Amino acid sequence: MMVITFGCSQNSQEKITSEELATWQTFDKGKSTVQDDILIVEETEGSDGYFLISPKEYETDFTLTYKVKALSESTVLITLFSVLQEGANSSFSVPPVSATPREVWNWRSGMKHYNLTINNRSHGITPFFFKNVPPSSRGFNEKLGENIMEVGQWYHVEIGKKENRLWFKLNGKTFFDVEDADPYKKGRLIFRISGTTGENTIFAKAAFKDIVISYE
Repeated sequence: MMVITFGCSQNSQEKITSEELATWQTFDKGKSTVQDDILIVEETEGSDGYFLISPKEYETDFTLTYKVKALSESTVLITLFSVLQEGANSSFSVPPVSATPREVWNWRSGMKHYNLTINNRSHGITPFFFKNVPPSSRGFNEKLGENIMEVGQWYHVEIGKKENRLWFKLNGKTFFDVEDADPYKKGRLIFRISGTTGENTIFAKAAFKDIVISYE
């Protein structure tokens, strides 16, 4: 991680390299490969989504930017942020390897977080953005009318959180801009990819690079 501070304004940036991202805690079945400045992540046999979990919590207000490319037709791209578990401490608990899909769902639902899910054409739905309020409520739940990404192309993602405002931009265009009257405070960052299961299983695979978290 490289931290850069800008003058007296106390603005700073954290740059997360592909090598550092590859060391993040993982959950479920998958693998990561570093190629130059790119991290390629992919599901493996028996996976129900592959998680990369940050080793620390990030500040309340931030702007996260990164570049991402879906490398298979099934790849759904999910970013969870301001993730906080009850009784949170320096460790982050994940379900056992033998956990069922329902148990994994309950684990996710039990955490405070914001969920941005994009490139989910393969699941028959369009991008959405919601605030998860444990155990089973939504603080807000926004959806787009159509999908906005294609496989094999690099996209620049921006996710921002400042006071009561949260937003998502793709290639500079704003797609979600919402207000949360009771925003979550600092928490962890999780990247997840998910493919399709059943009779026509296609593993998710994606590439990430140029990850930067900025603070004002």
